[in-house]
Amino acid sequence: MPQTLRQDDPLVHLFLSFGSMSDRHKAAVSPYLDVEGYVEDDHRRAHTRRDRTNAVEARQLLERAMDVLTERFMLPDGLTVTVPGTNGDSHTLVTGQLDDSARMTFLHGQCHAFARALSDHTGWPMAIIVSDDCSLDPDVCAVDSVVRNVCTCQLEHAVAVRPDGAHVDITGAHLPGTLPGHEGQEAIAVTSAVWSHITRSPLWRRPAVDVARTFVVPLLATLGQEGAAA
Repeated sequence: MPQTLRQDDPLVHLFLSFGSMSDRHKAAVSPYLDVEGYVEDDHRRAHTRRDRTNAVEARQLLERAMDVLTERFMLPDGLTVTVPGTNGDSHTLVTGQLDDSARMTFLHGQCHAFARALSDHTGWPMAIIVSDDCSLDPDVCAVDSVVRNVCTCQLEHAVAVRPDGAHVDITGAHLPGTLPGHEGQEAIAVTSAVWSHITRSPLWRRPAVDVARTFVVPLLATLGQEGAAA
């Protein structure tokens, strides 16, 4: 039997929002369709514009739904999964198994996913290491920077910040400015605007937070902080 949700459960809002959105989308595209449900020739362009708008809204709702489900349910350990990495690469790893494959994954393409998972678990804030130079054409720096005096193409590696100031990633805890491969580089706070940029920018991969969550406790255990919370 299905479980009855509480009225204040976030899933109730998502279910009702999905129904309302679907009704609105159907009503919005129906004027362009014939009785068989096909687009009439005279309305193809208008229908396409409306359909694209609907698709963006649907994607945003699905992302919110997955965020809620990811926070409420954990993947099991021992599951072999593949997640996107940098430059079109992908990484295959076993959930909960803190090994070289996991470290490669969360250093090259999924550092932001691990930082987010660690932050959610501990309450520690996130930060992002800033490179000295833009990795792309300098003209990119002029495009809607989300941080004052920092180009978005300089945002390089995400970490969680422990209460003692240490920067924590999949390799462990490091004093600020000593993270391997990023020595001497500064870090800035990950605000909601920065996180929003990361999740939509083509320079960053989809954050596999659901997979990353299975590595938080194993990593904290190596630091002697299993189950740590702020």
